[in-house]
Amino acid sequence: MSSPTDRRRVRASHALAVLASVAVVAAIRGSVMATLIGLAGAGAVLAGLVRRSESSVVAGGAALFAATVFAAVGPASAGPVLVGGFGAVIAADLGTFALGIDRDADPAVATTRVELLHAVGSVVVAILTAGVGYALFETVPSGGSLGVVALLLGGVVLAWLLRE
Repeated sequence: MSSPTDRRRVRASHALAVLASVAVVAAIRGSVMATLIGLAGAGAVLAGLVRRSESSVVAGGAALFAATVFAAVGPASAGPVLVGGFGAVIAADLGTFALGIDRDADPAVATTRVELLHAVGSVVVAILTAGVGYALFETVPSGGSLGVVALLLGGVVLAWLLRE
C-alpha cells in the first residue's frame, strides 16, 4: 500500500512512450484487425505506465509489434510497417525505462535530461536499424514475403540493441 508521499510524478518518458504507441496505431490504421490489436497494445502500454507494471508495458509493446505484422501482411506499405515496427519497440523501451528510472530515482530528482537523452539514443538506433531494414526490403524481389521477414528481423535487432 502506498502512502501519499510515495506518489511518483509523470515523467517525460511516460509521455514519449504513449506518443510512440499512438504513432504505431496511426501508422497501421489501414487494417481493421491491426488497428484493434494496436489499440489494445497502446491501452496496455498506458495501463502499465499508470499501474507501474513493466510486464504490461512489454506486453503492450508486443501487441503493437503484432499489430504491425498484421498490417504488413495486409495492405500496409513499407513506410507504415517501418513506423509501426520501430514505434512499437520504442514505446516498450521508453515505457520500461520510465518505470525503471521512476523506481530507482527519488521523485525530487530532475531526470528529464536523462530521459530525453535516452529517447534520442533510442530513436537514433531505430533510424539506423530502419535504414538497414528498408535497404533489405528494397533488395528482395517484390511480391515475396522476404521483405516482411527483413523488416521483422530489423525489429528484432532493434529490440536487442535497445535492451543492451
